[in-house]
Amino acid sequence: MSQEKETTFVGYVNTPRTSIQFSFTEQELDDMKKMLKPNAKDPSKPARVYCEFKSGMSKAGKPYSFIEVKDLSTENGQTYAKTPTPQPVTDDLPF
Repeated sequence: MSQEKETTFVGYVNTPRTSIQFSFTEQELDDMKKMLKPNAKDPSKPARVYCEFKSGMSKAGKPYSFIEVKDLSTENGQTYAKTPTPQPVTDDLPF
């Protein structure tokens, strides 16, 4: 007898049909859970983690592929832009 593998299909992809295999470690899955985004339109629906598969060619000519996990909390008004340091105000004017 052959052993049957149980397959579970999850998520949503809006691209032409393709097959790409990838895996996550338990630590990576725990990190992804931190990026869960609740459904703002319908809180009764489950929260989701938004990812983007990226592949290309490096400047050195080597192919790369990875999955980027989107941190949507930074896209809602928070940025990583460096804020300018305020100059101290003094009464000692040079003129």
